[in-house]
Amino acid sequence: MKAAIYNGPGDIVVGDIPEPRSTSRNAIARVKVCTICGTDLKLYTVGNPRCKPPRVIGHELAADVIAVGNKVEGLAVGDRVTFATTIACKRCEYCSRGLENLCPNVKCISFDFDGGFAERIEIPAEAIEGGNALVVPPEVSDPGAALAEPLSCAINAQKIAGVKPGDCVVVVGAGPLGCINAEVAKAFGAHRVIVTQTSPTRAALARKLADIEVLEVGRDGAAEKVIEATGGQGADIVIATAPVAASQAEALGMVRKGGTLSLFASLPKGGSTIQIDTRIIHYGQVSIVGASDSRPCDVRDALAMLAAGKIDVDSIVTHHLPLDRVLDGIELMRNRTGLKIAIYP
Repeated sequence: MKAAIYNGPGDIVVGDIPEPRSTSRNAIARVKVCTICGTDLKLYTVGNPRCKPPRVIGHELAADVIAVGNKVEGLAVGDRVTFATTIACKRCEYCSRGLENLCPNVKCISFDFDGGFAERIEIPAEAIEGGNALVVPPEVSDPGAALAEPLSCAINAQKIAGVKPGDCVVVVGAGPLGCINAEVAKAFGAHRVIVTQTSPTRAALARKLADIEVLEVGRDGAAEKVIEATGGQGADIVIATAPVAASQAEALGMVRKGGTLSLFASLPKGGSTIQIDTRIIHYGQVSIVGASDSRPCDVRDALAMLAAGKIDVDSIVTHHLPLDRVLDGIELMRNRTGLKIAIYP
């Protein structure tokens, strides 16, 4: 079968690989669509020691189940599925506390198991038995189902930050996850959602989302513009989705007293230290929280949001390409001329 094979940084080749093998405890699915994640872009540009090539990457996907092992429960041929990518051990202290995304023993689709840039994919026994393979509601489109995983990461972050009806939410960065966070904030009931962005191209893409205010800002002065736009108050919740140290540090100055800053984006190793004014935190009773990855329950919530029509999938998925153009899709992401790029094996 055809697949995009990751052989290391700068080396992804579309070629033939063996079909996934059926067992009594796994399932096989035909991939309908797989969107490109920032993780895929990082693998292509700088690599990741957790991903040992050769590997089929891609983890944001929708697929139709075509074979099911005789010991499998909860899946049937014909089901359309998506994944909660991080498969936890279910045995450690973090798992017992419902924090499967922080499990130190995780295995991940496209790192430990082959992913979705292929005609077919194995649904591993660990994913089935861990509740990581979720059936997609019929109301959800294939590209929408592929967005369930990144949506779940935004949902996890906003649960932690406490986004609620009536809030003013500022999202720093109008990249794919910035726009997804903006849509999730609306779905959680935020009465006002503002996105800040330095790139005019990305700002134009974000303006396609309904009921989202877009502030084009320079490299400096974004906090002042947010304070001005909020009548001198700042936002209840600020979500920093841009993986830039300076923008994360500046984001603290956008938070109102009693508000919360969510550090959503990861900064690169060796460049992850930021300087902040602790007086803002102390006198303003400001909270700073982190969020990483998601759990199956968050993916279920994402599918419910999608089924209810609360997420503008068509504006977030900006490009649709066949498998043999996966490198073109990666370039679109690298050049920031698109948001989510959908690949159709």
